[in-house]
Amino acid sequence: MRRLTRGSSTRRSSVLRTLCLVLALAAVAGLAFGTAGFSAMSADRGLAVNVTDDETAYLGYEPVADDVQGGEPTAVVEYRNQFAEDLGEFRVNVSMVDPADTEAAIRTVDAPDRLDEGAASAVDVTLGCPVEEDVTLLFDADGSGGGVSVSVDRVHTVTCVPGGPTVTGVKFSGAGNAQVETREADGEVSARVWVAEKPPQDAVTELSKVTLDTAEKLDTGAPVRSQIDPPPKNWTIVAVEFPDAGVAYLHPEWNAGVYDAPRSGSGVAYGDLPLTEDVLLRASATDGEVVVASSR
Repeated sequence: MRRLTRGSSTRRSSVLRTLCLVLALAAVAGLAFGTAGFSAMSADRGLAVNVTDDETAYLGYEPVADDVQGGEPTAVVEYRNQFAEDLGEFRVNVSMVDPADTEAAIRTVDAPDRLDEGAASAVDVTLGCPVEEDVTLLFDADGSGGGVSVSVDRVHTVTCVPGGPTVTGVKFSGAGNAQVETREADGEVSARVWVAEKPPQDAVTELSKVTLDTAEKLDTGAPVRSQIDPPPKNWTIVAVEFPDAGVAYLHPEWNAGVYDAPRSGSGVAYGDLPLTEDVLLRASATDGEVVVASSR
């Protein structure tokens, strides 16, 4: 029988301590890499999945945009399902890595809720930014289906470029003037201003449309009335339509061709564009909504 000597015992203890140290360092390294990008995968059928190379991973990930126009949805990253199964449940959470250190903000996120086998789908992100700056985004994806599950965290930095102003409303001053309200900075936007040619004490039967587009856009920082050339002396504003934003704002006292009382107030949003004279003559702002009567 071979007897274990004191020297061999000491060497074995040293080897064990070294092995423990290596494992501990590996664990710490894994946590450290997790702050920048972490991948995990489990499968009840023992699949060996590559989660280190984004191009060949079973859940592929690829940045597709480095610049984002403020206020516009942009496909920023793309995921591809390279499993032999559908991922019937799929979730992508998008957040800012350093929200306190930026003036930018995430406005909307449009991400797929499932990924079929072999399918690829992009994540659209809308950012708002008053000035041009780099924004670091964290994409946290989780998917499962057919006995497999996968989680992938990735960080991608984009440059947010301020876009045109984001219209949020119209403030009417009586019936003769209006001021466009925006989320961030003022600027120029395409607009159509609908007016009644004279103060409608009785119901009017026709309206006029003033289009401010191309070279002569509407300046959101100035009152609407002063931007009509030449400014009519005897008309009232019925609605201001923003075709690019897909919304119009009607005077809150407009009632199918007549003003109930032309007081100041916030316009009532209406999204069924483009507006027509016929629709406006049948439309009424009622309890914060636009109601359009049936045509006869």
